[in-house]
Amino acid sequence: MKKPVIVCIDDEPDVLNSLKIELKKAIGDRCIIETAEGGEDALELLADLQADEYEIALVLSDYIMPDIKGDELLKKIHEFSPDTLTIMLTGQADLEALGNAIKYAKLYRYIPKPWQNEDLKLTVVEAIHSYLQDQKLTDEILKREEVNQELKVVNEALFASEGRLKQFLAALPVGVCVYNPDGSIAYFNDTAGELLGAETLSQITAEQLAATYQLYVANTDELYPPDNLPILRALKGEFVKVDDIEIRQDGKIIAIELNTTPIFDVSGNIAYAIAVFQDISDRKQAEKILADYHHTLEAQIDERTEQLQKSALAAEAANKAKSTFLANMSHELRTPLNSILGFAQIMEPSPNLTVENRENLSIIRRSGEHLLSLINEVLDLSKIEAGRMILDPKNFDLYRLLDDLENMFLLRTEKHELQLLFHMENDIPQYVRTDDVKLRQVLINLLSNAVKFTQTGSIILKITRLDDSEIVELLAHPTASIDSKESIKDFALDRTHLANAVLRDEPDNLDLERVSFLQFEISDTGVGIDPQELDNVFKAFVQTASGQKNHKGTGLGLTITRQFVRLMGGEIVVESQLERGTTFKFEIPVGAVDVADIPTPEINREVTGLVPNQPCYRILIVDDREDNRQLLVKMLSPLGLGVQEASNGCEAVEMWESWQPHLILMDVRMPLMDGYEATKEIRNRIQQREQEPQENGSLIPKIVALTASTIEGKRSFALSIGCDDFISKPFRKTDIFDALHKHLGAKYLYSNSTELMSAGDRHHQPDESSNAPLAYLPALPAEWIENMRQVIRSADFDLIARTIEQIRDDRHEFATLLQGHLDNFDYHKIINLIAEVEKSAGAGED
Repeated sequence: MKKPVIVCIDDEPDVLNSLKIELKKAIGDRCIIETAEGGEDALELLADLQADEYEIALVLSDYIMPDIKGDELLKKIHEFSPDTLTIMLTGQADLEALGNAIKYAKLYRYIPKPWQNEDLKLTVVEAIHSYLQDQKLTDEILKREEVNQELKVVNEALFASEGRLKQFLAALPVGVCVYNPDGSIAYFNDTAGELLGAETLSQITAEQLAATYQLYVANTDELYPPDNLPILRALKGEFVKVDDIEIRQDGKIIAIELNTTPIFDVSGNIAYAIAVFQDISDRKQAEKILADYHHTLEAQIDERTEQLQKSALAAEAANKAKSTFLANMSHELRTPLNSILGFAQIMEPSPNLTVENRENLSIIRRSGEHLLSLINEVLDLSKIEAGRMILDPKNFDLYRLLDDLENMFLLRTEKHELQLLFHMENDIPQYVRTDDVKLRQVLINLLSNAVKFTQTGSIILKITRLDDSEIVELLAHPTASIDSKESIKDFALDRTHLANAVLRDEPDNLDLERVSFLQFEISDTGVGIDPQELDNVFKAFVQTASGQKNHKGTGLGLTITRQFVRLMGGEIVVESQLERGTTFKFEIPVGAVDVADIPTPEINREVTGLVPNQPCYRILIVDDREDNRQLLVKMLSPLGLGVQEASNGCEAVEMWESWQPHLILMDVRMPLMDGYEATKEIRNRIQQREQEPQENGSLIPKIVALTASTIEGKRSFALSIGCDDFISKPFRKTDIFDALHKHLGAKYLYSNSTELMSAGDRHHQPDESSNAPLAYLPALPAEWIENMRQVIRSADFDLIARTIEQIRDDRHEFATLLQGHLDNFDYHKIINLIAEVEKSAGAGED
């Protein structure tokens, strides 16, 4: 039942708030208190309350309001809610206004402003009490009127059909007894005689029934209380229905359902009462069986619920344990990988390496990066399952991304004598906004699979711009499979919503009309997939028969691919036929952007030292693993930086006190005192010293947290406890150098060779744009150039690497640049770069 409502009306918000507070103190939670700032607002509020079937018990209204006077407002309220009591609050109302309110608005009382809180509380409590009493009285009156009306109708009907009623009663299969007002039996039918005993039935009164016929309270040894017998209650005017009576005679128990009805004469007096009863022993037995079954079922449900709860807790614990295990294993694996990849970065530029050692080092680095990619696949899947994978949309050049992929895979397909075709419609926007990293990974996964499982024929990537989703049309084919909980209809209807989702919470004011769907179709002429295995291609750690024969991969590539596509607001499907090939199609929404929105190109150059006339920066390296410390020492010392080491947090605090470093590279996971505690200790000491007057304050260091952990929230936690930045292991040299530049302003000297990641317009770039711009173009022997062209055609990675090493001693920077392109499988860049050298040499001869 809904609580009654008190409505307070005043055009002054402060008065309303004060009034509401006082009423809350007086009424508590017994009533709902609503407020309105003016008459029109109040009338709308009251209409809404009545529409929601709330009882409006009391209205307190100010008299002077801009849109309507208080007495007129109360009169209107009374017209559509006559039972509502009203109180007028004002110090300016005249007698006529009060008279109108009393006469036309059921005014309960007038309270002058400013009011006395106790007087206000008492008046409101009394008014609410009066309202509730009136409502209760009204309800009782209505109930009595309904009963009287029913009795009148029944009496008239009985009086008109009394003669026929006895005939009907005699034929009924239930017992019927008619009792006079004094309790004696006036009539009983045959069934009643059989149940209670016809010989003595007419000679006893109603008060004697329980003792004479052994009427017991069901399931007890107590005689039914005479005062509570339904027939006696009926003779007092009650309509009674009970099924808690049992007749016990001759060792037999009969369960009885008894209905008694008082019959009134035209004067309203009880003329007699009728008792109708029947044997319900079979029904009671059925109810008992059903109750026992319900009890058993409830016990089973409780038991099953408990089992499910235990299973859910166990699953949650297992999932948490899995996440913890993956995080810890990731840390343990990424920590040595940091050293492996880091030292490889340091050693690769060295001119003192032999060709064989450089090849071995390149193998070590590539193997480490491959292992890191496998670790990241498992972690990506873990993040996806836990719902922690997020979308990171950026503006980028889609054409350049596709060019890079084409260059990456072209030599791999040529090596296998496959044809690789990239086909893009003319209306595909060049500059778009979505998560470029995830899109790139999806395309790499799908193209890699196509190369892996195609022996002869071709691999085609086709990109089409769509106005509407075509996934539904694809699914009309019997060989198509989609792994989605959505129905196809719902999937089609949700496309627009997903398109908008890519741009949500972004600062850009992109025109939604520039959002469109792009469909990527990767088809091959490979071995194909058995139709019975199509539903398994997107499942984690599950490989098809062809995948198992290949013996490569983790079985996670397509799982992650599907989740990345869905995260970008799209969906992916597959159709395949054995020995004829496979086609993957996915659609994603993208936003078209302008070339001005593309970020400035990044330049990747080899740092050789610091620009002269800079401060002698002191860098403190804190890590419990010596190999990690040595890695950073070898990165930073050659630049002329002051470097010191600490093996735990305690040593870090002591070194900060004594050496005053400008920047601390702080590992966060160490014994004795971890990096977080050390950071907090340093920040606390700095804060304490700032509060104490000193002639010379301590140098406030920049602290950069280093960790191999992949647990979500570590970055924000590190920043919250006082770290200035956060770098994940394994890191690149450029990550460390960028941190020094960002926080200390360090400026670097670079080697002559540079590599520019261009984002220029594809249509306005010359063919040589894929080459890295060089400060100089070295002269190369014609024999070496011809030999390099031949080994590139062979697509033998190791042979190409050995050929590059032949010129490293005399042309170190150029060889390093070629090796970088080789590591990225950018064979065409190598060919174009050599062609540029030849062109430059020919121009010099002219």
